[in-house]
Amino acid sequence: MKTPSGPSDLKEFEQESWWEAVQTELNGDSEWADAARYFPARIEFRSDHASWTVDTRDGRVVSVRQGSHPQGADITIVAPDAEWRRVIDGQVDWFQGTSPGLGHITVEGDVIAAMRNVKAMWRLLGALSTAGRPAAEPGPYSPDPETDRHTAISGRYVTVNGLRTYYEEAGDGIPIVCIHAAGQDTLMYRHVVEGLSDEFRVISIDAPGHGKTLEPAGGAFRDISDHADFNEAFIEALGLENPVIVGCSMGGNMVLELASRRPGFYRAVISAEGSDYTPTVSDTLLEMLLLNGPQILEGWSRSMTGHRTPPDRAREVVWQLRRVCPEVIAADLTGYAGFDRRGHVGRIESPVLLLRGDADWLVPQEMVEQVSSRIPGSRIAVLEGTGHYPMIENPVEFNQTVRDFVRETL
Repeated sequence: MKTPSGPSDLKEFEQESWWEAVQTELNGDSEWADAARYFPARIEFRSDHASWTVDTRDGRVVSVRQGSHPQGADITIVAPDAEWRRVIDGQVDWFQGTSPGLGHITVEGDVIAAMRNVKAMWRLLGALSTAGRPAAEPGPYSPDPETDRHTAISGRYVTVNGLRTYYEEAGDGIPIVCIHAAGQDTLMYRHVVEGLSDEFRVISIDAPGHGKTLEPAGGAFRDISDHADFNEAFIEALGLENPVIVGCSMGGNMVLELASRRPGFYRAVISAEGSDYTPTVSDTLLEMLLLNGPQILEGWSRSMTGHRTPPDRAREVVWQLRRVCPEVIAADLTGYAGFDRRGHVGRIESPVLLLRGDADWLVPQEMVEQVSSRIPGSRIAVLEGTGHYPMIENPVEFNQTVRDFVRETL
C-alpha cells in the first residue's frame, strides 16, 4: 500500500523501524502478553495518511505490515493525525480516546472482541507512546499519610428508607459527610476519616448496594437523584445540622445536586472530580461492564491515576474498584452518564469548592471551569500529578485542601 500524499507530522506512521519498535515493546510487556494470550487478532491502525496492521497470536506480535492485511482486519482503530499525535505523545490512551466528547478514536470491526480484551487493547495503544523511548523516571510521589494515628473509627448501622445502611465515623465537631464514587464504598475515604477526625466529625457512608449496605428492593439505583434522596434521608436519620458534604466523581456530582436542592443548608460543599453534566461514558462501555468488568475497571482506573501516585496507592485504586458487583457499577455509571443539572446548580448558596487532580481526563479543567461559571462564588483547587481518586492517590494534600476550605466557614 502506498502512503497517501499530503502533509502529516506523524513521521512514525511512515517508518517501518518505528513499528518494529512497537512490536518489540509489546513482546517485552508481560502484562500485554498475559492479556492477549487468547486474543488472536489482526489489528489495523489507520490515520489520515497511513495504515499499518499488527498481527497478534498467542500473546505475541508475530508481524507488523504496512497497509491492510490481505485477509482483512478483525479490528480497525481509526483516528485523525492530530489524535494519533496525542496518543504517541502520551496525552491520550484507549479509554480517553474512545470516550464520547473526550477523544477522537473510532473502533471498527469486531468492537465486542476489542472490549472483551480491553486490557490488551489499552496496553497495545499505550505501546505507541513508549516504543523506542527510555523508561520515564517515576515520581516524585505525593507524600505518605500518617499511619500511626490509631484513630478510633466506629463502624455502625442505621436504617435509612428501610435499608440496613453501613457507615463509619471518627472524631467530634462539625460533621463532614463523605459520599463515594461509582462502584466504591466507605473504604475510599479511609485516609480522610483518619486524617481529618482530629478536628471534625468525619462520616463515610456505603451507598445502597455498595459495601455493607443492602441493595434496594428494585435493584441498584440507576439515577443519581435516587442516591441523592437516600443521602438526604441518611443525614436526617443521623440528625446532622449544617453538615459539610464531600463527594467524589459520581458522589462529586451528587453533592452539587444535594446543595442545589437545599440552598444554604450545607456548611460547605466539596465536589471532587465532580461536574453538573457528565455525558462522557459510552453505551458500549456500560454494556461491556457486565461481561468484562474486571478488565475494564482495571484499565479505566489506571488510565485516570496521576504520575505522583505511588505504586501501592495506584494498586489500591484498582483493588477497590475491582471488588464491586458489575451490575452495581454499571447502574452507577448509567446515572453518571445521564447526569445533567446545569440548570439547577445556580441555586446553590453554600460555599463550593470544585477540587480536581490535573491528571483526571474524565473531568478536565475546562469542564470544571464551566461548572464554576454556573455556581456564583465557587472556587477551584487543583492537585498536581493527581488523578480521578485524589483521596486515595494523594490523601495528604487532599485532606489539607478540605481542611483549609472548611476552616474558612467557621
